Amino acid sequence: MSRRDWSATLGLDAGARRSRLGFLELSAADRKALADLARVLEPRLEALVDRWHRFLLRRPETRELMARSGVREHLRTVQTRYFRTLLAGPYDRRYFHERLRIGFVHERVGLEPPWYTGAYRKFLQLVAEVLRAEGVSGSEAVRWIEALEKVVFLDLQLALDAYFHTRNQALVQANERLQALAERLEAQNRALTEAFGRAQEAARVKEAFLAQVSHELRTPLNAILGFADLLSDGIDGPVTPEQRRTLARIRSHGERLVEMIDQMLDAAKLAAVALGAPEAFDPGPVVAEVIRSGEDLAAGKGLEFQTDLARPIPPVQGEPEGLRLALGHLVENAVKFTREGRVGLRVRAHGDRVRFEVWDTGPGVPEEHRQRIFEPFHQVDSGDTREVTGLGMGLPLARRAVERMGGTLELAETGPDGSVFALELPLATAFPRVDFPNPRD
Repeated sequence: MSRRDWSATLGLDAGARRSRLGFLELSAADRKALADLARVLEPRLEALVDRWHRFLLRRPETRELMARSGVREHLRTVQTRYFRTLLAGPYDRRYFHERLRIGFVHERVGLEPPWYTGAYRKFLQLVAEVLRAEGVSGSEAVRWIEALEKVVFLDLQLALDAYFHTRNQALVQANERLQALAERLEAQNRALTEAFGRAQEAARVKEAFLAQVSHELRTPLNAILGFADLLSDGIDGPVTPEQRRTLARIRSHGERLVEMIDQMLDAAKLAAVALGAPEAFDPGPVVAEVIRSGEDLAAGKGLEFQTDLARPIPPVQGEPEGLRLALGHLVENAVKFTREGRVGLRVRAHGDRVRFEVWDTGPGVPEEHRQRIFEPFHQVDSGDTREVTGLGMGLPLARRAVERMGGTLELAETGPDGSVFALELPLATAFPRVDFPNPRD
């Protein structure tokens, strides 16, 4: 950078430069004092530089700089030349530009204001010690030091100008980069918002289509099942044993399709409903509905359905439809996988949560399937001749519904004597405590 560029960088025009040089206010008496001081110091300049040099090397930042650059002796030469210029001048525009350039160099190599102030203060202290050692009278020494301070303080001011200007420029550039980054992030946020909106709309259309198709499939399937029952009952005439077995297979496969469609409808319903913040509600009516359904399912297989409920069931945080879906799937699964014995539902307060347990006396979950039963479409019996049918979506849908409400669903126990699935929801401590009727009362 040229000499003109140094002052231009700080925005210093010709008037500003004259003002800076005017700060010296070097009268003829000041110049004579500096000349007299130079004559006294010149024979002792090498010793003075050596002391100052050793002082600077005690500073950690100077030692680090010297370790990097390896210019200790060069620094001594530069410091000696600096003292001679400082004492002898000339204090003109060239001097001003040289001092400003040195300030930028110091900043560039990592020397900061505490270093400047300490270095200049030590220099004035060493000069005063030399004058005392040479017997210079007090008043004359004060006059020489005051003249020297004017030049030293200008050097310090220029060093600080360079330092803070560079720091300010760095802050301006950092602010510009942050502003550009903020604009890019804002643009990305707008793009993500638009993409999210499109994804939501696509999901809504997909789920609406799935729900409509599932509904339209269920209608003719119910008709097929109804006609199969009518034929089996002999409404159109006698039915042979072979025909009855065929009609039974029609009903079995039809019911399998209905079950899969029901699970598709549940999935569509869960995905389409935007669940807001969980609210406090009474789970009693939901539990009562699930119990009635479970009793009907269990009776159809000759199973006993047992309940063990808290009285009253504490209120919970969540959403009734989510609890209905999750508990319903757990009970359906328990009945489906239990050939004989019992299926049951227990409800208890469990710390700061309410625990719903669905248990059965079925064969349990094999070890190799216990980590995967909550994965979509995973089925414990996946063979072509499996007895239990379905899409393998019941447990994944149940867990998804529970987790959306801030709860948990896990396989708590399993073995050859049966399984226990535990569903927990947060206790609604802020919900008004009233005596809800027990669902079995």
